[in-house]
Amino acid sequence: MDQPYGLMSDQHCHDWSAFSTVDADGVNSRLRIILNEMERAAAEVKAAGGNLLVFGGDLFHQRGSLNPEVFNPTHQCLKRILASGVEIVAIPGNHDNKSKDTTELGNAIQTIGALPNFGVATKTTLLQDVSIALVPWRASLDQLRVDLAELRDSVSDADELDVVIHAGIDGVLTGVPEHGLTADELAKYGFKRIFAGHYHNHKVMAGGKVTSIGAATHQTWSDVGTKAGFLIVHPDRIDYRASHAPNFVDITGDTDPDDIPLIVDGNYARVRGMKLADSEVKELREELQTLGARGVSIQVAREVVSARAASSAPSAISLEASVAKYVDDLGADEAAIIKSQCADILAEVQSITV
Repeated sequence: MDQPYGLMSDQHCHDWSAFSTVDADGVNSRLRIILNEMERAAAEVKAAGGNLLVFGGDLFHQRGSLNPEVFNPTHQCLKRILASGVEIVAIPGNHDNKSKDTTELGNAIQTIGALPNFGVATKTTLLQDVSIALVPWRASLDQLRVDLAELRDSVSDADELDVVIHAGIDGVLTGVPEHGLTADELAKYGFKRIFAGHYHNHKVMAGGKVTSIGAATHQTWSDVGTKAGFLIVHPDRIDYRASHAPNFVDITGDTDPDDIPLIVDGNYARVRGMKLADSEVKELREELQTLGARGVSIQVAREVVSARAASSAPSAISLEASVAKYVDDLGADEAAIIKSQCADILAEVQSITV
């Protein structure tokens, strides 16, 4: 491989509801932001002297169904990228598949593969001329290990091969339980580099041998504090390009007031861990919007003023905390992930109604 190539993952094209509008063309505004980032990635590849963009899985968000108001703008975006002279190869991720594992019949991006110069890898695929191998989503880590071992044993120059997979790697996301796939294990296969989609945080590990690509943009409150964007991969280095899309950010009682304007400007802001009266909630929302927040979600305990005594007391446990406690009481194996997903759902509702 002499030329650089682009690497982008976890776009999650979707008609997102929280903080979205519809643009003049009828396209969901947050979907448009994702598509703009895809075109930006293609332009950066060309500027770097390359002509290949690799997708690391989860192009679409909604498993098992495709909304035409999502598919059609995405399809048109990809046609523009291809018309610009940039070729695309993609692996399906778990969100692209209807069933647990990757199949040609059951993945949402297969139809796009009919476009000239758009390739879809539904099984381990070697791109010999660019020294890249693609391994699509596997529901079983053991099967992924088999795929990687077979790939390594089938080539004579594994140490010159970049491999793109869709799998979560331990240590990439804070608060997510380990599940047994480590960067050190992946590095031992002996490939030049392994790049992984799936976990929404860009992180370089194992001395540069293993890289979590990260999501193309922030998409939910689960992404607070993570690095989103895409990569320009050179033969001897990896250049990270941060997303230009709004981030999901948190404001708490511990946040330095002097930092708040920089934190919220152009981003989706969530306020947590405070006790505020209704009038204070309204004032805070207006202030954050004035500071440039693209959306505001306020998840705080409300102070209730007693009519009998001129004192105030916090209201009962918040709905989010109540749901989190319920999940903890269930003793689920992946409680942290379940609580995060529940919090995202509540946040979407609150961002519209609060």
